[in-house]
Amino acid sequence: MRTAAILRHLRDAGVLRDDFVPLLYLKVVRHGESLKAGVYEFSGPMSAVDALEKTIRGDVILRTVTIREGLDRFTVGELMSQAGFGRAADWKKATADPDLIRDIDPEAKSLEGYLFPDTYKLTPGTPIRVILKKMTDNFRKHFGGELALLANGLDLHETVTLASIVETEAHIPAERPLIASVYLNRHRKGMRLQADPTVIYALKLAGRWSGNIHKDDLMMDAPYNTYRVDGFPPGPIANPGLASLRAAASPAHTAFLYFVSRNDGTSAFSSTLEQHNQNVQLYQRDYWKSEK
Repeated sequence: MRTAAILRHLRDAGVLRDDFVPLLYLKVVRHGESLKAGVYEFSGPMSAVDALEKTIRGDVILRTVTIREGLDRFTVGELMSQAGFGRAADWKKATADPDLIRDIDPEAKSLEGYLFPDTYKLTPGTPIRVILKKMTDNFRKHFGGELALLANGLDLHETVTLASIVETEAHIPAERPLIASVYLNRHRKGMRLQADPTVIYALKLAGRWSGNIHKDDLMMDAPYNTYRVDGFPPGPIANPGLASLRAAASPAHTAFLYFVSRNDGTSAFSSTLEQHNQNVQLYQRDYWKSEK
């Protein structure tokens, strides 16, 4: 909009008493300085000069949306939609297109894994594509400089995929490198990853996720089901934070092949199936029997 049109709009909205004097102010006092585009809120007593200075500074309304680590692209879209930034269906469609990160990950199937978790301050009406660029640029800013430091023998696509699994499995920071080592060791030995979060993702893609994994779900014929397919899934299953990305890029050096929850936020790690079965008996079967 032209400056004169904006001033008329502010006058009609009751922010300015008239639009002629403010136009003179802008031309004479502020030497024709332009008003910044955006969404503004005017409330309470305010002089014409204060109102104009607010638009010159660009004090626009910003909405804050926090995307925590480990959310998948579908949940990110739902949160953004709830905050007033487009429809969830449009987010699902937009995040399915990997164009924004194709230069660093030619194998990407979507933007999953690259929507960097952070707190975003956004102007109402910001298009989905603009927000997605902010999020993927944030990934480049935080992890792009560390790509040359990958010490796991994997490429970026595999590293982000591994990091997404670590993010959805780890409950305490200290265990991230250990969990990364478990899955990397299994991968190197040709063992199936058998990661429950990948089954959940497969169920979400199929529109079958109900909130719980059932035994039959582990046999689901799907590319993301690591109980059925060898190696890593086709791509990330969530959006990992920097700590999980670093853990996947440089895992701990262990012989661990298994881990099981101790039900207190920590995990019991083991390098043999025999040890693992003992841990399962102790921390799962015996634990839940005692809880009944």
